[in-house]
Amino acid sequence: IVTAYALTYALIAPVVVPFTAAFRQTRIVIGTLTVFAIANMLCATTPSYAVLIAARIIAGIVAALYTSTAYSLAASLAPDTRKGAALSAVALGFTGSAVFGVPIGTAIGDILGWRMTFWLVTAVSTLSAIILCLRPPKEPVRHAAVVSIAARFAPLKDPTILLAMLPSVFWNTANLMSYTYLGALLARHHEPRTVVFLFLAYGCGGLAGSQLGGRLVDRFGAIKPLMAFLFVAALNQAAMGLSLQTTITTAVALAIWSVTGWGTFAPQQARLIALAPSNSPLLIAINHSIIYFGTAAGAAMGGALLAHGLPLERLHWVTAAMLAIAVGILGISAAGSGKGNLLRQKMAGRPS
Repeated sequence: IVTAYALTYALIAPVVVPFTAAFRQTRIVIGTLTVFAIANMLCATTPSYAVLIAARIIAGIVAALYTSTAYSLAASLAPDTRKGAALSAVALGFTGSAVFGVPIGTAIGDILGWRMTFWLVTAVSTLSAIILCLRPPKEPVRHAAVVSIAARFAPLKDPTILLAMLPSVFWNTANLMSYTYLGALLARHHEPRTVVFLFLAYGCGGLAGSQLGGRLVDRFGAIKPLMAFLFVAALNQAAMGLSLQTTITTAVALAIWSVTGWGTFAPQQARLIALAPSNSPLLIAINHSIIYFGTAAGAAMGGALLAHGLPLERLHWVTAAMLAIAVGILGISAAGSGKGNLLRQKMAGRPS
């Protein structure tokens, strides 16, 4: 059922978003939350496995549409100097779900049964929809002309945008490849109770990173924070063999890993929005699909490398190399998008 949700989310996000471009984003957010609540209620009351899978697929569809719309709406509501902070506010929910939601849901499932976990999600989703209905965001009125479906997919033909997305493929696959096998790696070097503490350090780093990324965007733009996070992440992974020797150094390394990983979230979203503001929900949806596919590809790649004899302790070197490649591609992409902006300004008759 996890696969049904994640795969649906990854595949459907880029497809469904362009078809809702003509609707007000506030209505989409409220509508998707409502359907998400209904889908989880079906999961909680389902009489059969088939209905459970179908409900998870529905939940994956509306979650994909909600996420991309929520980021785009948050960015449109914030002033130019606070867009990064607005994106970080949305990202906090995703970080919090990884740090707190998963263990809370697991605990409820163990104590009260798995159906109660779905009832909790239903209740939270319903409450969120009600709050938004009572106090809807004051969404800016858009007067853009209605465009064709083909025009809504047009950014996917832009080499600048495609190149801007490519580094995300590398850094998400790299990070999630090592993270998939992190528990096994830590168990070889630390006691079980210590491993729990170390994962807590990783989770706290994620909370900090998701907020730090947005603040840095507001101050320095998107490219500099991305470069800094990826460069530090590559160095941190390269040094992981040494970091694992003590509990303190391992905790610091995991916190840095999480800060740099989640710190890329808001800058990458902000950069994609800036490249194509009118199609930002589509680009954000694709970026989320990349994250989900990165989870699958990273786990598969790591498993294949381990199966072919790569020692688990050396997997971090592959991650470091992929992060270094992401840094290089990002540099090329930033240079290309900068030249493209200058060219567009000259063609429009504006000073560069």
